[in-house]
Parts: sequence; C-alpha cells; structure tokens
Amino acid sequence: MALNDITVYQTEDGFVVEFGGEGEDSIAVTLRSTLELTPENVVLRAKALLAAAIEPVHSDGTRSKDPALLEEELEEGLEDTFPASDPVSVTSSSIPMRDPNAGR
Repeated sequence: MALNDITVYQTEDGFVVEFGGEGEDSIAVTLRSTLELTPENVVLRAKALLAAAIEPVHSDGTRSKDPALLEEELEEGLEDTFPASDPVSVTSSSIPMRDPNAGR
C-alpha cells in the first residue's frame, strides 16, 4: 500500500497520525502526550512506532531473520567452536524394565 497523505489530529490525550493509502484505506497511529512529543516530531514518532509494529517478533523477543542468514550464523558458530566441542552423537540406551507382575 502506497501512502498518499498524512493527517495529524490533536486530541485531549495526545495525537492521532493517519497515513492515507490508496482509495479509502488508511492506518492510524495514536500517540499519548509526553514531554518529548511535539507537533514537529509526532509524524516521525508515529512512523517509528508503525515500523516497529510490523516487524515480526519471535517468542524470545528477538527480531526475525532471514532463514539463510540464520543458517550462515549457525555454520559460523559451529566453525568457531571446532574442535573444542565434541561431535554430536546419536545414541540410545536401553535399560530393561522390571516386570511389575513378577513375584505375584
């Protein structure tokens, strides 16, 4: 959606910045009054809040990354720790269970 116009409304609690899109589409950002919020910087603050809101967030709070970049970082981390770390081995142990009905 291309933003065609920006309208700022002052309210009792702060400001509403409305980003107008194509046709009747629009996005509104509500900003509560603070000492730092002024009519001169309200649009920049609204843009920053909107940009932060549309970035996906992982459950651990970190921003999402491109899967290829994550894979590259993993490989780099593995290379940096080699040979200090032992290779991963897949083993399974089997401990025989005692028959609960034995001795009855």
